[in-house]
Amino acid sequence: MELKDIQSTVQQIAEAISSVIEIDVTVTDRSLVRIAGTGKYKAQIGEKISQSGAFASCLRDNSAYIVENPREAEVCSDCSVKDTCTECAEMVAPITAGNKAEGAIGLIAFDQQQKKKLLKNEAGILSFLQKMSQMIAATLTEKEKTAQINILAGQLQTVMDIMDKGIITVDSIGDIKYKNSIADSMLGITQQRFRNVQEIINHTSIKDFRLGKKLKSREFEYRHPSGKVTGGIISTKIIESEEGAQSSVFIIQEMQGLIKSARSLISANIATPFDNIIHKSRIMEDTIKLAKKASQSNSTLLITGESGTGKELFARAVHYASDRKSEPFIAINCSAIPENLFESELFGYSEGAFTGASRGGHPGKFELADRGTLLLDEIGEMPLHLQPKLLRVLQDGKVTRVGGSRQIEVDVRIIASTNVNLEEKVRNREFREDLYYRLNVIPLDVPPLRARREDIGIMTSTFIEKFSRKLGKKVEGAEISVLQAIEAYEWEGNVRELENAVEYAVNMAEGSIISLRDLPPKLQEKGKDSNNQQGIEKVAAEQSEKQRTNIMNLEELEKIEIEKAMIYRENHGLTMDEMCAMLGISRATLYRKLRKNYE
Repeated sequence: MELKDIQSTVQQIAEAISSVIEIDVTVTDRSLVRIAGTGKYKAQIGEKISQSGAFASCLRDNSAYIVENPREAEVCSDCSVKDTCTECAEMVAPITAGNKAEGAIGLIAFDQQQKKKLLKNEAGILSFLQKMSQMIAATLTEKEKTAQINILAGQLQTVMDIMDKGIITVDSIGDIKYKNSIADSMLGITQQRFRNVQEIINHTSIKDFRLGKKLKSREFEYRHPSGKVTGGIISTKIIESEEGAQSSVFIIQEMQGLIKSARSLISANIATPFDNIIHKSRIMEDTIKLAKKASQSNSTLLITGESGTGKELFARAVHYASDRKSEPFIAINCSAIPENLFESELFGYSEGAFTGASRGGHPGKFELADRGTLLLDEIGEMPLHLQPKLLRVLQDGKVTRVGGSRQIEVDVRIIASTNVNLEEKVRNREFREDLYYRLNVIPLDVPPLRARREDIGIMTSTFIEKFSRKLGKKVEGAEISVLQAIEAYEWEGNVRELENAVEYAVNMAEGSIISLRDLPPKLQEKGKDSNNQQGIEKVAAEQSEKQRTNIMNLEELEKIEIEKAMIYRENHGLTMDEMCAMLGISRATLYRKLRKNYE
């Protein structure tokens, strides 16, 4: 902010001073440009004055100057207009704002009478001039503050208008002072229709509101005078000034916006592509191809398979390969929710629906999953009496909260999963037949681990790498006996059990290679019972076959010799270094060859 920004005000002050003391006045900014003047200097406003006279010295020193004899005074010695100057005397004071000279104001006498008047009461007039200087500085400062306030107000309004919440500010009696565009859009507010916030509240379901009292987040329905009904959340903040004046800020959020915020927190939307499903077996490749086709549809998908096969992983992969991938993926475990809470969890509840219900109500999983995907995990455990309600939602695409009456439209892709035989449950009347067929539009069966043993090796390597990184260990692989024990095991708990076993082994491993003693006890027993003998027989059979056919390349020979050495080490208690010395290779080379041969 500069003096030129308040030029009209400065000119008015200059003319007022001149009329009072009958001496001409001129004002310059810090660049020595004349921005105000009376008498002969009024016509020179906008022009630069001498860069070496009394005004220049005043600005440089930030102090007042009195020149009794212009042209002869030292301060005028270098003045560029000294020879043409007609001034008889001058008094100059700096205009200081924030300890910085922003300009100078001067009284100019052009005749001896004015000079006498100026110098006769020199101290009094200088004091008066300095007060006028302070007034100009104060005006400049006030203008600057006003400009800053206006900028901040503009910024604040911009911020308020781009928020996803409606904002209404009111004074102590409830009169609306400010509203943003969101509040306008949600509630149809106009100054003509609503002048006081109480008029708006009267159109809501909130009847216990009192102005000046804090209102915690409350769900409400707003009945617009046009007949439109809007659901939302409203809260208030109370603001008190130092003088005790009170105002309120109303914060309003549409229900859909609140639901979007809530589901972003609980849906754990971690991108899960099909590439995350570790496999190399043909049966899993076929299963993934079917799942990819299912991802391009909105039809319900029923995923079956034993516990721990990765049904939820498939469900997430289907979601993130679909056109709903940018929307939420919500999972609910039907077996983990108490029966008396199941309905409210799935469909939500309204305020006062039951004892202990949250004020304002709560959205259910269907609302949270709107436009996205809802996984009903362990669907076979869903209470029988609630199955008709689920069927109705699947058919109509509408939910009604517990204790409420308003139907809420939802667009949700349903994926159900189970580890039980639903057809048998239907036969036993433990699961509704119509719901079963409604869910089983696209069936997807995830095979157990024992049906795809060729995947076990690559999964084991992946899990070793994963948990080594997670646990901060440097485990690089596993002994042959470990891999043989893992491949021979039945894995009733499937991938989940395998992953847990590898995590256990990585925790127990003392070196960089997992040995048989690092496995969980039941796997150790399996290894002791079969691995050594089977391994020896396997190596011997391979050797015999190679010798018989006389087909043996270097890689095959190397693999057989490493396997023989590992078995020998196991049976004779050799260290890894001793075994490496026997093979004539380093530890690092051995680990590299193990990874190459057994991934």
